Amino acid sequence: MFWIKALKQIIGLFSGKQDPDEIGAGFALGSIIGLTPFNSLHNYVILFLLFLLNVNKGAAAIGIAVFSAIGYFTDPIANKIGYKLLVETPSLNSFWTKLYNMPIVPFTHFNNTVVLGSLIISLVLFIPVWLIVKKLTILYRTKVHDKLIKWKVIAFLGHTKWYDKYKKIRDTIHD
Repeated sequence: MFWIKALKQIIGLFSGKQDPDEIGAGFALGSIIGLTPFNSLHNYVILFLLFLLNVNKGAAAIGIAVFSAIGYFTDPIANKIGYKLLVETPSLNSFWTKLYNMPIVPFTHFNNTVVLGSLIISLVLFIPVWLIVKKLTILYRTKVHDKLIKWKVIAFLGHTKWYDKYKKIRDTIHD
């Protein structure tokens, strides 16, 4: 049942029902979870925000998947950023020590160079990701969707049983 609901959300993502800002925000929040190692306190906070805020959960799931794959490639850069901040910047040593001695902060795993570096990268990318996905959603709805329907391949697929299943799911979203 979960997978059917997730599939409906993904298909309906670009259907025009939801505000492009909500789609972009969901994708951007998902990018934070995808880029950073999962078992950190900040990711649980992001998950809580996903359910608290009016953002597209399907876009968040796609953002998590896409940026999890990208995260493997950014880990060496994240490690360098984290190492620079944690080890090579002596002026921050007392700050990190104070943070580590606070009650809940160690559960963020900020003392891991990859976690800290990837969190910095994901926070820097948050607004650009949001705006890019918003812009792509608008572009798809205004320019691409109508042209895509006219393709012969899409017309061919329109006469298959898979397209009939797609139309059923799409129509349940629009009702």
